[in-house]
Amino acid sequence: MTKAYSTLLFDADDTLLDFQRAERTALSRVLADAGLPNDDAILARYHEINASLWRAFEKDEITKEDIKNERYRRLFQEFGMSPAVSPREINDRYLVQLGDCGFTLPGVPELCRKLKARGYAMHIITNGVPHTQVSRLEKSGLRACFDEIFVSEDLGAQKPLPAFFDAVLNRIDEKDKQKILVIGDALGSDVQGAANAGLDCLWFNSCLAENDRGLPVVREVRSIPELASFFGLQLTGGTLDNRN
Repeated sequence: MTKAYSTLLFDADDTLLDFQRAERTALSRVLADAGLPNDDAILARYHEINASLWRAFEKDEITKEDIKNERYRRLFQEFGMSPAVSPREINDRYLVQLGDCGFTLPGVPELCRKLKARGYAMHIITNGVPHTQVSRLEKSGLRACFDEIFVSEDLGAQKPLPAFFDAVLNRIDEKDKQKILVIGDALGSDVQGAANAGLDCLWFNSCLAENDRGLPVVREVRSIPELASFFGLQLTGGTLDNRN
């Protein structure tokens, strides 16, 4: 590490929580319960639709309500599905199922416990749905490691908007931006958001994406063990990592 950070702001999905696995699991359950097909092509297309809507949300082009209303409507339209209930009802069922999926990325529970033991103040910063994210963190076993969970819907602004980070900074104890580190996987929300707020960012780039915006990062890491190494920690791998 090049600086003595005191406070860590962690993104949740695809940084700590295994969102890809959670999404597939929740979607498969909901479609099966509704008597709808849920093969790989449908799951893959839903992921694309959902991801594109969330990117638009990060750019402040649509609202979170638009995501909830649109993702299943588009999916059903493309595949010619006619479920007995509305796309919005399917979405609500999906969020319930998603809240039960507290899967973590391998190594994350051990990493979080060790960082907490080192004395870092640790918070979650997420654009997800509040009750769903809180439920997943509870089921993952990670909740006790984090002081607060900051969700865009509760703060009135989303990552990467400066207003989101301003609200977070107003509520945490550390006020010196030089001692705060953002850790996240998404260039558009985490890395750009940190840059907008004048905060350092560690980019968890497990997908090997390209930093085509030239955004500043203090380090780019590609695995949880590499992330642990940034803090001078070594993981033993002797703990359960994937809940549920």
